[in-house]
Amino acid sequence: MLHDPIGPVEVAGASLPPDGRPAKARYRRGPMETPPRVMDLAIACVTSVKNATGLELDMTQDTLPVLDHYARMVESSQDEIVSLLGPMCGAYFGEVLRRHLDDGDWENTEEDYDQWRLGFEPGSLSFNPVGLALEVLLKTEVAAWGAHLEVAPSARKAADEALAVYRNVRQDDFFRFAVRFEGIEQAYRALLNDPKGMAPRP
Repeated sequence: MLHDPIGPVEVAGASLPPDGRPAKARYRRGPMETPPRVMDLAIACVTSVKNATGLELDMTQDTLPVLDHYARMVESSQDEIVSLLGPMCGAYFGEVLRRHLDDGDWENTEEDYDQWRLGFEPGSLSFNPVGLALEVLLKTEVAAWGAHLEVAPSARKAADEALAVYRNVRQDDFFRFAVRFEGIEQAYRALLNDPKGMAPRP
């Protein structure tokens, strides 16, 4: 597999988020503080998966294989995937990850979906869960959606080392929510234990 789950980041002095713009609509962690737009989409995802598979998502990592099964069943047009299924699955995936790690801020959720970010303190790690969901649903890398991880320059080495085991993952497995979850968690834990990865996010 030639995929690089971490995208390049150039942030002088770490004074701005990875996209170089001030963060908007940042939410502090906690399950009661999920942005309403995110929660509505996550609930819609739970409902859609239940209707399609008869199985119920429970906002935990354990049911991500169910979400992967649902993703393999999807026969919608690309327009519907981009406008509805990607945002639903991305919101659900991001919330599962945020609650599992008990950390993370949703950012820019009042903007278009391609601007969404989920960011974490260690190493200024961030990515767009909607972009990640689009890659899983479309089974291909999607440019300009921020699906891959971004970290501060000082945390790049630690994150690369943590994700080295995923470099040879089969392409089919790379486009699975469960595998992407494991990779992000691996990077997060590595940065959490790396003093260079503990610089606070702006």
